[in-house]
Amino acid sequence: MLKLVFFLIFLCPLCFMNNMYWMVQILLFFISFVFLLMNNFMNYWSEISYFLGLDMLSYGLILLSLWICSLMLLASESVNKYNNYKNLFLLNVILLLLLLILTFSSMNLFMFYLFFESSLIPTLFLILGWGYQPERLQAGIYLLFYTLLVSLPMLIGIFYLMNYMGTMNFYLMNNYMFNFDLLYFCMLCAFLVKMPMFLVHLWLPK
Repeated sequence: MLKLVFFLIFLCPLCFMNNMYWMVQILLFFISFVFLLMNNFMNYWSEISYFLGLDMLSYGLILLSLWICSLMLLASESVNKYNNYKNLFLLNVILLLLLLILTFSSMNLFMFYLFFESSLIPTLFLILGWGYQPERLQAGIYLLFYTLLVSLPMLIGIFYLMNYMGTMNFYLMNNYMFNFDLLYFCMLCAFLVKMPMFLVHLWLPK
């Protein structure tokens, strides 16, 4: 997993070079095809490093993130054509992709929460800087406050699980069976806002 992370880190300086928009996009498509060949189709963890690893679910989500960010650059040709701060746009997309990959490949529950919430920052900059609707400032504020307020119960639930089980590693949590409906709802709320579900979707149409 670290080879994918370091690839994206070393891709960041290319964002500030002239006429590198298409090169970054081609490299993202290239790494998505390389990642497609990395899977050994095991049902258990693979590509394990310190706190990063892959199972079949996280493999599919990372592949989806790579494809969506590559298609974002392909669909945002007007940013490159009219030079609408294209270097910062590339950097935001790369940082968002890096945080999503770290989120989906994390094997620790707290690191998952940390990277999941950190992905809000480049998303907010993309909405505020390159959104097409005039209400994009209001949409960014809605997204920020919805996500931060609703993710607090998830953080409390994570610390409760740490106190209850003594670990935050996913592969050690398989040994525990617990049936707490309130805890399940608290940890689900953060994902319902990002989906976004009805009543917490007001930032999406703006």
